[in-house]
Amino acid sequence: MQNKNGLYLALMATSIMVLLVLQLFWLRSVYRDYRTNFRQETSLLFKNTVTGMLDSMMVKGLSPAIIQNFPSDSLFWQGQMESNIPGDSVKAIQIEVHGIRQNSIKMESLHPDSIQQIRVITRGKPIDIDSLKKTLRPMMQKIDTIPATNRFIFRINEETIDIETINHKFNQILEENGYPFNSKIRKALRFDDFDSLGNHVLILDEIPIPPGLRVQAYFEGIEGYFLKKMLPPILFAVTVLAFISFSLIMMFRNMLKQQQLNLIKNDIISNITHELKTPISTVSVVLESLQNFGANENPATKEEYIQIAKNELKRLTSLTDNILKSSVLGSNQSEALTKLDLSNLLVENLNTLKPILDSKGFEFSLVEKGTNFNVQGNAEQLSLVIFNLLDNAIKYSKDRLFIKVTLVEDVKFLLLKIEDKGIGIPESYQKDIFEKFIRVPQQDIHDVKGYGLGLAQVAEIIKFHKGKILLESQPGKGSVFIVQLPKV
Repeated sequence: MQNKNGLYLALMATSIMVLLVLQLFWLRSVYRDYRTNFRQETSLLFKNTVTGMLDSMMVKGLSPAIIQNFPSDSLFWQGQMESNIPGDSVKAIQIEVHGIRQNSIKMESLHPDSIQQIRVITRGKPIDIDSLKKTLRPMMQKIDTIPATNRFIFRINEETIDIETINHKFNQILEENGYPFNSKIRKALRFDDFDSLGNHVLILDEIPIPPGLRVQAYFEGIEGYFLKKMLPPILFAVTVLAFISFSLIMMFRNMLKQQQLNLIKNDIISNITHELKTPISTVSVVLESLQNFGANENPATKEEYIQIAKNELKRLTSLTDNILKSSVLGSNQSEALTKLDLSNLLVENLNTLKPILDSKGFEFSLVEKGTNFNVQGNAEQLSLVIFNLLDNAIKYSKDRLFIKVTLVEDVKFLLLKIEDKGIGIPESYQKDIFEKFIRVPQQDIHDVKGYGLGLAQVAEIIKFHKGKILLESQPGKGSVFIVQLPKV
């Protein structure tokens, strides 16, 4: 049975571990989804921020003008850009270049360092700003593809793309969208690589800024944000794991308890069978002797045999009474309660057991503290409580024969303490000692017979009287049973 229990325990532990691993994988997947969605959303916000600011700076830096003659140091780029604005409003796009005195320069030979400003020349008609953005954006991307080996700054009316301005604007947009933290932004040239920032930094998609720049936003120290969002899934996972673990543990405990009850049942059946068989066999032998061996003719022998038969029948009656009382006390029956003096009841039971205490040589004492020991109860049942507790103290006292009974009057209760210096009760059995058929194994005590019903009867009676019973015990040092009953 121990091997089977070990196997069951191993299976339970394995099941819990598998469930834990699955939950960890699930939480990891949820965390990655949160992180991916956050990166996608913030990358889109960052792209829109940079694009919007770039469009705003282009519009701010460009001024439509009607001119008769173009300067000789201007480069005119017409063609496909004119079709982006309805009505052919754009007459030309003028790119003013440093140090160039002819307008015959071609676009592919234009060096980015020489670009001074871009000017849109119209035909005198108003231009829609959105349409102008659509025109200039492809043209600027075209400029960004011009081969260049030297660094350059793309200027629109002498304004530089300011990283701090982008960062400030992006943080404002993050706050408007409910993100309670700020980003950092860095820039690099078109062909340069960004420095590594580590695994704990969340980096967004980089955005190109013509001509020749890239900007990149990133977040540091935002793991707490994701953990906060992960709190509901974590609580759910912990609740599920705790519920399933608790269910498995309760099932295993119930299985162990059932096994224990089966062992106790077999032991009780064996004891009861033995106890029933002994008086029946004795009475049978007595009757056979009286009938067949002439014991009936000798009055003294006849009286002795009859007394033996009576004693055995009394034992049999006592056994059946114990079992029946246990069954009756376990039911919801109501008994008439009367006012009685617990001190007198205690003295009566002590007088009954006094011959046994004296014959065994017990050191016995009775201490009463108080004057009012009246309770509302049933005399027969409370007598059974006192008798069973004293009987156990006598039976399980081995080396030091000591019993002390204390009756104390409290404000609302009466406390009855029965203390012995016997073998004690192991802690593992103290919780269940008041259950039916529970007996503590005692390897060195073989002459103590019982059925595990006495303390169960005591607990049922005390509960019926709205009281409490407590146990304080240490193996090898003795036990103290404390009965608490409401005072009248």
